[in-house]
Amino acid sequence: MTDQKLMDYCLSKRYAALEYPFGPSTATFKAGGKVFTAIYEKDGVTKLTLKCEPMLADLLRKQYSAVKPADKSGHWNRVLCDGSVPDNEIFRQIDHSYDLILKSLTKKTRERLKRESHPLYLFPDPNYQPLEIREGDQYLANGIWIFNITRLLEHITTHHGEYPLKETLVADHTALPSKIPIDKCADADLRCPVILAEISPGRYNLIDGNKS
Repeated sequence: MTDQKLMDYCLSKRYAALEYPFGPSTATFKAGGKVFTAIYEKDGVTKLTLKCEPMLADLLRKQYSAVKPADKSGHWNRVLCDGSVPDNEIFRQIDHSYDLILKSLTKKTRERLKRESHPLYLFPDPNYQPLEIREGDQYLANGIWIFNITRLLEHITTHHGEYPLKETLVADHTALPSKIPIDKCADADLRCPVILAEISPGRYNLIDGNKS
């Protein structure tokens, strides 16, 4: 079995994350911040460190010479991928380790993982840098959001193929006053699109693209 096949299998687990806390030579797979598999190579042989229920761990060590204790507690096994342990058995041991780790997580952690695994969950980008607001830029500050309207319209204009225009009723997305002052609309360019920003699932804010 190849190392890549092992890594792909570990990453196929829900909530699985790959980290290298012990250096680039050891691929460590975690769920909820806890290790369930570590894969590394020593003396030309791939080895896995896996959590295991003590009684089962003892049986596996007796059945396979390639399965050794990884610590004094008896809760972890080291498996040598030298071909003597069938691939399906290695996968079962990974499954067992993963299940033990998942069961050991607190209810709060499991709920967080479930929430963060939702396809609409947004993760912050630590490398994100907001655009600098230039002199003369029109922008709208709304809570934690700052919408640079001038930059948005510039981007839409230069990438118009990515943003098909769609006719919509403004009243469907904002509460309008009973009377709109005419002087506020005098300079409005109706050829200029307005922008709808989805600030939370199903909740939109209307951003005025005109300087009115």
